[in-house]
Amino acid sequence: MNANTHSRNSFALRRLVSGLLYIVLFVFVVGLLISLFLPAVNSARSSSREAIRQNDARQEALEKREGIGRAANNEDGHQGVVSGLPRKIIYEAEITLTVQDFFASEAAVTKLVKQYGGYFADAYVDRTYGEQLSGRWRIRIPVTQFDPFLEAVSRLGVPESRHQTAQDVTEEFVDLEARISNKKRLEKRIVELLSSSSGKIKDVIEVERELARVRGEIEQSEGRLRYLTDRTEFTTVVVSAREVHEYVPPETPSFLTRMRETLGYSLLSLRDFGEHMLVATVFVIPWLLVLGVLLCPVIWFVRKRNAKGGTSSGGEETPKKETSGSH
Repeated sequence: MNANTHSRNSFALRRLVSGLLYIVLFVFVVGLLISLFLPAVNSARSSSREAIRQNDARQEALEKREGIGRAANNEDGHQGVVSGLPRKIIYEAEITLTVQDFFASEAAVTKLVKQYGGYFADAYVDRTYGEQLSGRWRIRIPVTQFDPFLEAVSRLGVPESRHQTAQDVTEEFVDLEARISNKKRLEKRIVELLSSSSGKIKDVIEVERELARVRGEIEQSEGRLRYLTDRTEFTTVVVSAREVHEYVPPETPSFLTRMRETLGYSLLSLRDFGEHMLVATVFVIPWLLVLGVLLCPVIWFVRKRNAKGGTSSGGEETPKKETSGSH
């Protein structure tokens, strides 16, 4: 009876320890899978976002080229919305440079902006030491200096990309001017009506409300007109620069280049796998400590109970042996 009890307790202890070990193994495997596949998922997402960004950039570049072509055709052969009026065109450009000395290029950009009568609308420079130096400047340049400024900036480094756009807003400009003129005449008639009105207070309030509405529309149109005037008189140029020593323009990779890149990628993947294994091991260690703390009292209790069971069984067998001896 006691031997069976001891056997059952030992079996229960072994099952408990085995179950805890299975739990630890499960947690370890889950942590390992997460550490292995999470970077791959993030890399796939980054690649997808990069592909979308490149597609958008190509589409934007195509639209910009079409816009420039339309603007050039309009300037060459089209008479415009209203004959005799100068065309109102918003010019924008974005240029990306690779430079040998970033600080010298930054100073040169500042000098060119002053030389061509422009100003900085926005500037971001990353001077983190140990990292690649880079900067991005949003510059406003007078429309008469747009092309010379672009040519001067292009000579500061190796132009990786250059996009330009031209948006013709002559029609909107003329429409706003006509709308403002009509609204001001309406405003003048309402003011005259209000000054000569001797009717009821209700009528006067209604006329004043209409006057406020007309003046609001005039202010809104004048604000839009000022915005278009500023955009057409000053162009917007976005200059991005990054420092690369001994820069070599990208070329179509050869077979040996692809082999080297594949080997390097394989070695990097092997290194990442080792790092993920180490991270997974570190991830499991706290769980092992906690499970060990929880398991020690259980093991101690089961061993103590087994020990008591063995002592009591030995005490019961002794009298039986003495009785048999007396017979």
